[in-house]
Amino acid sequence: MATRTIYLTVRPDIDNPKADEITDEEVDEIISEVDYEFKNYGDYEIDTEICGKNDEGGL
Repeated sequence: MATRTIYLTVRPDIDNPKADEITDEEVDEIISEVDYEFKNYGDYEIDTEICGKNDEGGL
């Protein structure tokens, strides 16, 4: 059985038309509650995990 780990950067754009601001606490809650799993592809089983959050200041 072969296994390979790769790291991807994912950029979710979070929008709330009812809010004037989205707080860091709200972002942390959204990130922890959203399902980021990829679907299996053919014979490949894909497992995902959030490993951290990038600093937005450098983007």
